[in-house]
Amino acid sequence: MKVLRKWSFVLIALLLALSLSVFTACDNGDNDSDKDDDTTQDDGGEEDDEPSAGETAYVFEAEYTYVIGLEGLGPSGSPSGLGLIGESATASNGFFVGSLGASSPITFTITSDKEVTVTLKGVFGSNALGTCKWNPTTFEILVNDVAVQYDEFSTELGLSDTQNFKTKTIGEITLKEGENTIVFHAGDNKYLNNLASAPSIDCIKIATDATLTMETYESNLE
Repeated sequence: MKVLRKWSFVLIALLLALSLSVFTACDNGDNDSDKDDDTTQDDGGEEDDEPSAGETAYVFEAEYTYVIGLEGLGPSGSPSGLGLIGESATASNGFFVGSLGASSPITFTITSDKEVTVTLKGVFGSNALGTCKWNPTTFEILVNDVAVQYDEFSTELGLSDTQNFKTKTIGEITLKEGENTIVFHAGDNKYLNNLASAPSIDCIKIATDATLTMETYESNLE
């Protein structure tokens, strides 16, 4: 009987050890799953898709557009012309245009070697306005003088960057063969001292198999 009891205790101990090892393995698996859920992208921006085969990913900088004569709108003054260009370590080329108002539309003049439909993306900042919603009414985007209809997006201040640049997909546009204009303009809003403003603009992005060039004013940064 004593031998039988001894082996019964051994058998029970083995069964408990086996159960504990199985429970621990399942617990580790659940923890790994939780870690995967924590790797989701920040809702505030978008990742840039890789261009398809045969396409070129173009980045056109706002600071190289023609700004002479434009009148801006700021919280502590009204910068104009070259004064609309600001510096930021988080901007794609280190610069952007901001302090934009109703009298400072930003125009990208793009020449294409053929007619093509492309997806237009823009990199926008808060313009130090705080959280604002932008849509075809509050922020006008025109391609060859035709208003683009796009889904509303928001800009907001970052924890360590008042611009907090984010890439936003505007949608499909058609570029004709030859010269095209893409214009960003303050719309019907009262976001700054009861006056119309617009988000800061870092750059625009277009991926296409067409050959695109932009009319640039590199002397803006001299």
